[in-house]
Amino acid sequence: MPLISNKLLKLRWTLGQLASSVRDALVRIIPTESIFYLREAMIWTLPCAIMSAIFVAAAFMLNLAGVAPDVAVNLSSLNKIFLGLIPVIATSSLAYILSVKKRLPPMPVSLLALISTLVVKQQLGGDSSRADTFMLVIGIIIPFVVVPLVYWLYQKKWTRITDADFAGGNVKGALNLTIPGIVVFSIIFITLKILLYVSSFFAFPSFLSDSSIGASYLGGVLYTSLNSILWFFGIHGANVLHPLMAQLNETSAAGLGLVNESFLGAFVFMGGCGGTFSLIVSILVFSKNKTLRLLAMASIPIGLLNINELLLFGLPIILNPRMLVPFLIVPIVNVVLALTVIRLGWVAVPSADIPLNCLMGFNAYVASHNDIHAVWLQLFNILLGAIIYKPFAKAVEKDSLKPVSVYLKSLKMTYTHLNEEASLFADDVVQSSNGLRNMQVRKRQQLERLAELDFFLEYQPQIAVDAHQFVGVEALLRARDKIGKVIMPFEFLPWLSEAGLMKSIDLWVAGEALEQDAIWQEMGIDVPIKINVTGATLGDKVATNELIKKISQAKGRVSIEIVEQDFSFVLDQVIDAIKRIHEFGGKVYIDDFGTGYSSLSYLNSLNADYLKVDRSFVLALETEGGQKVMSGIFNFAEALGLSLVVEGVETEEQLSKIPKNVPFSVQGWLYSKALHPDLIPAFAQKYSPT
Repeated sequence: MPLISNKLLKLRWTLGQLASSVRDALVRIIPTESIFYLREAMIWTLPCAIMSAIFVAAAFMLNLAGVAPDVAVNLSSLNKIFLGLIPVIATSSLAYILSVKKRLPPMPVSLLALISTLVVKQQLGGDSSRADTFMLVIGIIIPFVVVPLVYWLYQKKWTRITDADFAGGNVKGALNLTIPGIVVFSIIFITLKILLYVSSFFAFPSFLSDSSIGASYLGGVLYTSLNSILWFFGIHGANVLHPLMAQLNETSAAGLGLVNESFLGAFVFMGGCGGTFSLIVSILVFSKNKTLRLLAMASIPIGLLNINELLLFGLPIILNPRMLVPFLIVPIVNVVLALTVIRLGWVAVPSADIPLNCLMGFNAYVASHNDIHAVWLQLFNILLGAIIYKPFAKAVEKDSLKPVSVYLKSLKMTYTHLNEEASLFADDVVQSSNGLRNMQVRKRQQLERLAELDFFLEYQPQIAVDAHQFVGVEALLRARDKIGKVIMPFEFLPWLSEAGLMKSIDLWVAGEALEQDAIWQEMGIDVPIKINVTGATLGDKVATNELIKKISQAKGRVSIEIVEQDFSFVLDQVIDAIKRIHEFGGKVYIDDFGTGYSSLSYLNSLNADYLKVDRSFVLALETEGGQKVMSGIFNFAEALGLSLVVEGVETEEQLSKIPKNVPFSVQGWLYSKALHPDLIPAFAQKYSPT
């Protein structure tokens, strides 16, 4: 017994290692976000899948009753149309989601992906079985090809038709997508032609049409296994295995086997591929997780029609190694058990032609020519499958209850705010998805609140200490609510950043600063303006180009400030942007200097003009150590030939403790808070040279 136990433990460990390896491999191959986008896009196809199932069931009922044959034919035609729409909707929705993520005009890119998909279908043979077999997987692949290629080309200068906003942003975006669209479409078309030419030398696998698979047990196990494996990777198994299903139906009709579409729908695929109605029952009976139970309840109505996309993409089952084992085993057990019971004569042979999407219970009863024992067999298979799914459903629930704190032994501390990126196969994917949706709701609520605010710029003056002279301003973003209360940036910038709007904010601030510069120029005064630019803008070539185009109009009077943490991951782009800004006389300030980790290693290559010393160093001047640090910063700036701006100086005492070996400017309440732009001319006059 101990020997057997040890072998079982070793086998369990080996299987666990294998599952872990598969999981890690899939994570490396398929990015987490891609699976999330794919799931969202496929959920959009659910209405089509449900309508298709309803049309099939209704047509069958009419044919069974022998009434309204024309209506039944029309419903069957509608079913075919709706099934054909599923790949189209998947392509369009996935391309739309990916375009929004890449900040591309979503509708033109979505249409480009859709057209590409339709052309691929036409080249594969239009309505032929070859086209239907692979359309869903092609419809999923194309957006992941089209959108990154378009995004890459969209950033190239030679693909842009216009930079003018004469007809609005939508028209500009659509025009500039013309050349990328033509190039991408040409690449797809030529690649397809090459693949079709090469594939003409290879025959379709002969085993799918080999008559030997007509034997009931072999045919049933082979079909269900292949179907589950294909669906596990998001490929519509019924489409790909159509030749095998046709062979099974022919063998059954000839009396050489029992496995056919009616048999599979009645006794194997209850709830859809994988026998997932058993998973629904297992969750409802054995799980206490509210999110899992809600998902199971929502899956019941469509599960009764053998549709399980909600579980496939919502739990998910697709690309989830944890669910692969029961997803394979349950239908195989159903096949073996049902065939055994039928061969023993306990249940009538399911010889009536029943579509796969017919209502559960009813399908078994009618397929077996009104044998109530067939319904009991179907129910037994569902319950047996639920028992098989139980440990896997419990594992998902158990893992969702794991504590999110981590104790670091060597440091003798506990990290209680675990905030790692969600992995491809999260411990409780449904709970994570639910949390994400709650976050999206909160984000939307915050953005709706922000939509009611009035955004504007204030300008905080900067004074050169040695000359006691006004040298410019920093533009600071503010907001005002309906009752006139001023909202500070820390209250709204995190939400704007989380919503991915910082590029738009940076460009808006640049535009506002440009307009204010024009006003001051008309008044006959020069006011150098510094605007903050985030890493989101610096990391996007299109946004950077637009920013530089805007501020270049001020001929050096508008400069930029960048935070050191923001440029480390796009260093080459930042260096190029600084070079272009210097060409029209603009300056570049490194903001919050000393608060990050990258300054010393990057400053030499950046060729910036100014360092802005963070307020925290000013507050530290009260200590001897703080004074030494400030002195070190000044010596560092002197060695590199950089000018300095010290932020947050509020008192004369603080000013007196700042070294004087390098000329510097001060931005702080000692001289002024941020001012309305109308007050800047008077302030500039007050500190102008006498």
